[in-house]
Amino acid sequence: MAFPGKRVLTPFVAVVALVVSAVGPVRAAGAAERERPRVVFVNPGVTGEVFWTLVSRTMQEAADQFGIDLTIDVAERNRVRMKQLALATIHGANKPDVLVLVNEEQASVELMKQADAHGIKVLMLLNDIVGDDRKQTGEPGQRYRNWLGAIVPDNRGAGRRMAEALGRFAEDRGLEAPGDSGERPIIALYGDTVTPASIDRNGGLAEVLGEGGDRLTLDHALIADWDEDKAHDLVDRVLKHYARQGARRPVGVWAANDAMALGAIRALRENGLLAGTDVGVAGLNWSPAALAAISSGTLVTSDGGHFFAGAWAMVVLKDYFSGLDLPASPPTIAFSMSPVDAGNIDAFRAAIGDVIEREAFDEIDFSRFLIGPHGDPSAYDFTLDALAAAVEPVQQAQQAQQAQKDCSGRCALTSAH
Repeated sequence: MAFPGKRVLTPFVAVVALVVSAVGPVRAAGAAERERPRVVFVNPGVTGEVFWTLVSRTMQEAADQFGIDLTIDVAERNRVRMKQLALATIHGANKPDVLVLVNEEQASVELMKQADAHGIKVLMLLNDIVGDDRKQTGEPGQRYRNWLGAIVPDNRGAGRRMAEALGRFAEDRGLEAPGDSGERPIIALYGDTVTPASIDRNGGLAEVLGEGGDRLTLDHALIADWDEDKAHDLVDRVLKHYARQGARRPVGVWAANDAMALGAIRALRENGLLAGTDVGVAGLNWSPAALAAISSGTLVTSDGGHFFAGAWAMVVLKDYFSGLDLPASPPTIAFSMSPVDAGNIDAFRAAIGDVIEREAFDEIDFSRFLIGPHGDPSAYDFTLDALAAAVEPVQQAQQAQQAQKDCSGRCALTSAH
């Protein structure tokens, strides 16, 4: 499916490379013999938080379609609670076949080790084990044979695209700091500086700033803890400081998620600045509110698609439970995200955006992403085109069923005559 517009959506493609220990179909078959394999996901987010809610909902829908018994425990963005929930699963009487963990704040290494010791397979989602921790653990399937690998998005690429979008925004409108420097100052709103996803996202911004091609400069780097209200308060404080000092105003706000971007938009408005006109704002998550802001012109871009990682985890595990012999190296399924902006919002909505905004994930046939027990793991296709293709047959079937239902009584009378 082609997506018309100023720019074509960059597919959030699964560069699939995965995955698993050298344990192959024999160990996977143990779960396959059971009626319903059991998976537990420890969601590190807060109940009602848009992104993490979408991760859980896509995961649950895929699990339901595949007959996987899925339990989701929410840690309420509390590192201690996250560990407690995981340990309760690891040491409990009813152990799952697979424990899905997010290496939030790099806190999952010990949990992975304990799960491995208790014979529970572990799949990392969205945040992998990296850096010094990776040196300690080694590669999946080596030192810890029950560690299956990870499914992670290309956060660095997303961070770059967001910064580049702000550079284009400033260039198109001729925005820069007063004087002869030609600099284009921006405010950066980080979620944190310790989570692997956040580090990579922030790193993408840093790369663009370091290259200097679009003359963006970092005026303020603020940690807003992924929170809309905190982002609003921080940006409001900076803007009021600019006003008191008669200083230059930013040309853009780079926000590591949509919630913080929306908080920044609110602060700009309250300080007499128009987001999308006076100041560009870039976010990330494809949240319904962000998509609406793109349509209204107040948000330059929202990168995203990574909440489908929840569904992709169930796709891979379904194949694994069916006996798929997954390769031991490389150990990560890495998929890129995609930017949505004014140039492709209509095509995006037509393809998948409407399903996301309605959270109608039952309209996606996730079985279309399976490769089967004898498939090639490099053949996983998690592109936007593949998502659109998985939606169309379900919607067509639903429309046919509704037409038949609407017709039932009336058509019977017609045929009787």
